[in-house]
Amino acid sequence: MTDRAVSDVLSFVLVFSLITASVGLVSVVGLGSLQDARNAERIDNGERAFEVLADNHGDIVHGGAPSRATEIKLAETTLTLGDTSDSEVTLENGSVPGTVESRSITFGRSGESLDSGVVYEMGAVIRVDRGGAAMRREPPFYFDEDRTVIHYVALESRTGDIQRRSGSTTVLVRGVRGTTAVLAHEQPTGNVTLTVDTEPRRAAAWKRYLDDELDGMSPAATPCDPLAGNGTVSCTFRTDDLRISRTTIRTSID
Repeated sequence: MTDRAVSDVLSFVLVFSLITASVGLVSVVGLGSLQDARNAERIDNGERAFEVLADNHGDIVHGGAPSRATEIKLAETTLTLGDTSDSEVTLENGSVPGTVESRSITFGRSGESLDSGVVYEMGAVIRVDRGGAAMRREPPFYFDEDRTVIHYVALESRTGDIQRRSGSTTVLVRGVRGTTAVLAHEQPTGNVTLTVDTEPRRAAAWKRYLDDELDGMSPAATPCDPLAGNGTVSCTFRTDDLRISRTTIRTSID
């Protein structure tokens, strides 16, 4: 009887330990997976909101709308209208204007660097993940050997400063049409070099986009220079007609 009682106690202890260990393992692994899924869903929601933001800015730039407001829900994330020199595009060819700067809008987790998030810059929407970056919405650029059109979408801060909102509230990104100017319209006699200066991981998305756009142009464009890790992409091509314009959008986060 004593041996049987001891055996029952040991069995109970072993079963209880196994159950406790299983519950702990499921809790750790399950909660981690649940948190990863939650974070991914936040970024997915941010990407959808930025698609709407890009459409609204398209209404301002191409449709002549005086203003647009985009609603973005912050679920423990941070929305930032960055510095003036966040994004720069430079064109080099004769009398073509040099560098155009723009602020970018970033959406990512609060209190962390942008390991994963969404960025709007120069009219493009870029999704950033730990593995790299992908362009979800292309900028309003058109490349062809007969005619190339570069339309800059340059964001300005209505306060003049960096703007940032964090937490779990809902904010409005308001854009008001500023000025639209034709910067150049000419027939280049030589190569045109376009340089994009941005964050290093976003530069890879710009390089893939530009390589795809310039591929097949006749006379053939040279491949964009290899990335040097400094966020700069440089591409050279030829075109018979080059048109460059810029629309500024005065932006606020309310």
